[in-house]
Amino acid sequence: MPFTTARAVFSLNLTDGAHQRRFAVERANLGWHVRDETDAEVIRQVTFDDWHRVELAIRSFTVEAEQLTRLGWHRN
Repeated sequence: MPFTTARAVFSLNLTDGAHQRRFAVERANLGWHVRDETDAEVIRQVTFDDWHRVELAIRSFTVEAEQLTRLGWHRN
């Protein structure tokens, strides 16, 4: 079995005190793992092999994080 490693490309964790949001992109052998979580629930998890799609996911995460920040969420 080949050795698989993942490296963080983008990671952002936010909280409003009662809830957690986590946005993450990791580089792996088969592409990039994109993951969006709220509390302990995975909202979205996908692996892309196209960097353009990864850029769009990061942009989407950034926009959503900015909206949450305006609502009082902060990095933890």
